Amino acid sequence: MNRPPRGYPSDHSRTDLLRHRSLIAAYPLGCDEWLHTPEVVGKVPAAADDLDAMLTWLARYVNSSA
Repeated sequence: MNRPPRGYPSDHSRTDLLRHRSLIAAYPLGCDEWLHTPEVVGKVPAAADDLDAMLTWLARYVNSSA
């Protein structure tokens, strides 16, 4: 986006962040031999738990109806 979303002043302190339309969170797991084994059942949920703090913050502070 070239400018902040409607309803926000152009001099908003977070203008650079307001211009983004999406967010991606990644946790590199690599493509080791364990990827096609039962070991994946423990590693993938552990990675999701590591991202939980960010997801909790987003759910609490980001208005999803905007």
